[in-house]
Amino acid sequence: MAVLGNCLQSVIAMTSGLAYEIIVVDDASTDESAAMVRARFPGARLVERPVNGGFVRANNDGVVHAKGKYVLLLNSDTVLLNNALKILAAFLDGHADVGICGGWLTDADGKSQVSFGSFPSLHQACVDALFLNDLLPSCNLPNRGVRPGSGARAPRTVGYVTGAALMCRRELIDRVGLFDERFRAYCEEVDFCRRVLKEGYSAAFVPSARILHYGGASYGRLGRKKIQIQYTSYNLFLTKYHGKAYAFLTRALYAFHYTVKLVVRTVRFVLSSRTLRASRSQAMLEAWYTVLYSLKPGYPSDLA
Repeated sequence: MAVLGNCLQSVIAMTSGLAYEIIVVDDASTDESAAMVRARFPGARLVERPVNGGFVRANNDGVVHAKGKYVLLLNSDTVLLNNALKILAAFLDGHADVGICGGWLTDADGKSQVSFGSFPSLHQACVDALFLNDLLPSCNLPNRGVRPGSGARAPRTVGYVTGAALMCRRELIDRVGLFDERFRAYCEEVDFCRRVLKEGYSAAFVPSARILHYGGASYGRLGRKKIQIQYTSYNLFLTKYHGKAYAFLTRALYAFHYTVKLVVRTVRFVLSSRTLRASRSQAMLEAWYTVLYSLKPGYPSDLA
């Protein structure tokens, strides 16, 4: 509840020079979030869902009520650090060929979070398997998730922008549809950007728009459940656009990539001191879960 309040307050405090509406979707919360919105933000439109239908469906429900030229999808665990809405809207105003844009996401310590990336693909998986992004970081090779460097200044065309803070032209939503609800969580914005690309528009990263994103509130930072959901959604995306055989080959490369990491992390764990063993054990488990769910994807049975 406090997280949502901080998000809404930041929108009001930071946004100027722009007419906007706030739509809050309450997904059958049990912590008085809806009452807080009614009391503290009476100007917001509150959409209350009777049951928890999941993150993707909640976003879709909110978009249905939006009336503006542009729609910003903003996670509740975010805080605007500047006039990001105005910056993103002005960018779309000035770039008719861009359909979607997003800003620079950072965590509470000011460190970059994944703000954009390339579409999952066999080409991108080969780059992963050969560790080329680690060996050649400045070559702009396909990368599923990019954390912008401190020198990021100019906007750039990307495959997708992270859905935690994504602005899109309303006309494109009307044309290509809302989020595909088969994606239970994660990768729904990747799929959406892919459909927008097919309409002849591009996606752009706009680093001057700054957003703090706490992240990981639902599934932990890199816990087993989060990894399971991520790699199941990757499989759905790959199968949707390229077929089952292509998806399997791509997932096998992801598994190979993390098998190598698992071996390295296991050696580091064995050689580590007692003080480092807890963190290195977690890193080892994360690599193992990634291998497991790359090869055997499937959403958790308890996922809304």
